Amino acid sequence: MVLLRAGTLSGWLGSALQIPEAQEIAKDLISESMAVFESLGDKIRVGEAQTELSYCYWREGAFDEARVMLQEALRRLGDAELELRAVAILRSAVVESSSLRLHDALRILMESATLFEACSNHSIRGRYHNELATTLKNLGLSEKRADLIDQALIEYAAASFHFEQASHVRYCARVENNLGFLSSTVGKFAEAHEHLNRSQRLFDSLKDSGSVAQVDDTRSRTLLTQGRNVEAEKVIKNAVRTLETGGQQALLAEALTTHGTALARLHQHAQARGALERAITVAETAGDPEGAGRAALTLIEELFENLSHNERRNFYERADHLIGESQHAETLVRLRAGARKVFLARGLDQTDRGSKALLTSPHASPKTAALMRQARDVAASNSTVFIAGETGAGKEVLARLIHEWSGRNGKFVVLDCAALPATLLESHLFGHHRGAFRGAIDDHAGAVQDAAGGTLFLTAVDELSVASQSKILRLLDGGEVYPVGASLPELVDVRIIAATTQAPEEMIAKGTLRDGLYYRLNVLRIDIPPLRERPEDIIALARQFIAEVEGNLGCRVRFSDESLAAIQKLPLFGNVWELRMLIERLARSHQGETITPKAVNALARQAASPLHHQPDWEPCDLTEEVRLFERRHIEQALKASGGAITKAAKLLGLKHHQSLMTMLKTRHQELLAARLPPQKRHRSIISKRLKLVKR
Repeated sequence: MVLLRAGTLSGWLGSALQIPEAQEIAKDLISESMAVFESLGDKIRVGEAQTELSYCYWREGAFDEARVMLQEALRRLGDAELELRAVAILRSAVVESSSLRLHDALRILMESATLFEACSNHSIRGRYHNELATTLKNLGLSEKRADLIDQALIEYAAASFHFEQASHVRYCARVENNLGFLSSTVGKFAEAHEHLNRSQRLFDSLKDSGSVAQVDDTRSRTLLTQGRNVEAEKVIKNAVRTLETGGQQALLAEALTTHGTALARLHQHAQARGALERAITVAETAGDPEGAGRAALTLIEELFENLSHNERRNFYERADHLIGESQHAETLVRLRAGARKVFLARGLDQTDRGSKALLTSPHASPKTAALMRQARDVAASNSTVFIAGETGAGKEVLARLIHEWSGRNGKFVVLDCAALPATLLESHLFGHHRGAFRGAIDDHAGAVQDAAGGTLFLTAVDELSVASQSKILRLLDGGEVYPVGASLPELVDVRIIAATTQAPEEMIAKGTLRDGLYYRLNVLRIDIPPLRERPEDIIALARQFIAEVEGNLGCRVRFSDESLAAIQKLPLFGNVWELRMLIERLARSHQGETITPKAVNALARQAASPLHHQPDWEPCDLTEEVRLFERRHIEQALKASGGAITKAAKLLGLKHHQSLMTMLKTRHQELLAARLPPQKRHRSIISKRLKLVKR
């Protein structure tokens, strides 16, 4: 037993401290112990030794050897020694996960569920739920399945419970940190911070400053996901300082990578590059090639526009050398995306593709330039994109750009969800089979199938029915669609870009957009500012539209500088559409003339919709204006409710009718006559008897 324990400890310490040849020493010690147990005929101890030996192979990346050793260990252990068998099964799942056989790992764990339920050892049960949670998490992230992520959260919570019962404070703290990270990936930020706070308290109780710094790293990444970049940078800076004095180089490299990301998003590009290059060096020195490769990838992702093409290529080649043979699915996805991004950028630098022309299309605003850069970054990924912006702000143009830059071979297909009635929408979206309904004489491919291999752009996505939203969710999760009348699903590879003119948070509150669908669509989000917030673009676009109109009319169109300045001051609630219409109408109605600011303002007032028309502002009594506005709505609510106060209060969104009564009595006494007179209530006999009893 001494040899076995010595070998196990050597392997563990060698892995933790990155000691060269430690695994070979451990394997020798464990093999010697195994030979002793064999000579004694102790099959149970031989099985235990084989389980420990498999972990040495696993640490070296020799997964086939580890797998064979574990199969032999389980054969020897049989049904005896429940806890030893449980450990061997857990190790088997770890080996399968590490070799990217996540479904095999999940199968092993699920088939062994009853064995672990029968185990009274809370520590082993905690390890089981933790490994199951990790497997579900990795599957959910790689396959983009929200249901698996939800299951992983449940399993992590179970692991935390069992570790707490076993008084394993450190394991419990680690699980809480994992719960914090996973909660943040699904947008549950309040829960994420609660778990991270608990993890930090537990590590504080152990006086483990290094692990506290690791929690701060997770917290900083959560804050970055929330867009709280300043807070994220402060948190991770302290974590870096702690880890610099602790000697934990692999953790320091991770923290430096997060710090570099935060600095990049604060536009401190030189400092960000310094932190990320240092992260690469520290990770390589610590013998952590994957950590170094991830830092190199992060440098490309976060500082792409600040690197020359040669620098991008060099950093990518370095990342590929470090992690090209990684067994981590998410890392490999990032590596492939990096290759595509660098390749596309080279193509744009060296050719006159139409997409480059689109990139340099008229715009002068820094906001638009940043928007274009964001769109190009987004294009390198296959993730879904959510674009929010007012009507005419350029959502379809931006979506088309993303498709062009993505390099996807399929078509760019647009489907306006608001333009079709609900009865036809599902057929147009998913297609239908012959005989699915009256008039379906042939099979018909929907927009999803038309966009196979390409991009499907859904406008007014909030107009989709709940049933259609569920089917879109299925498509996003598993690439499956059910055409109308189909009994089996079809697999389709399509990228979804969704757009809306409304704030998604408002749509979720109204119930027109499922929160589950929003979180799946909102993997990458782009908010297009309205044209009035990009005044520099108005002149650039106006000049382009003037040139187009001149070509159509066959004559010169003259706009004075003052008239262009007048256009620049207009609110342009219709954005680019309104600007184009305004230019064309001015040009057609003033042929042969120089267009003046007076002509611009006159046509703008004439064209403005009643909703957006705003007369010249005059001084007013704001309190009185608010009172009149309030009075008008209360009066309308009373009319609509027939004078019923409770119903009128509900129409006005008030929770209690007394709130409306207070408003009537204090500010709008003239409306009291519009309410129904209060009806006399009959007291119950029971109430009278109760009063008599009290007396």
